[in-house]
Amino acid sequence: MAESTPSLEQRLERLDEIVHSLERDDLELETAMKLFEEGIAHLRIAQELLSNADLRIERLLEGGPRS
Repeated sequence: MAESTPSLEQRLERLDEIVHSLERDDLELETAMKLFEEGIAHLRIAQELLSNADLRIERLLEGGPRS
């Protein structure tokens, strides 16, 4: 069974969890690095999703084609 792609909201929720984990004092370096890498990946995809949504909104406001 294939995993579904996380939504923007799910990515932001996971980023919040990662931030809280990274703020802990007892976190090992290797675990912190893995969480940081995961967070960066979620952040980049979230930024792309927001950029795409912004572009769609601009096109709609200009009366351009819907795609």
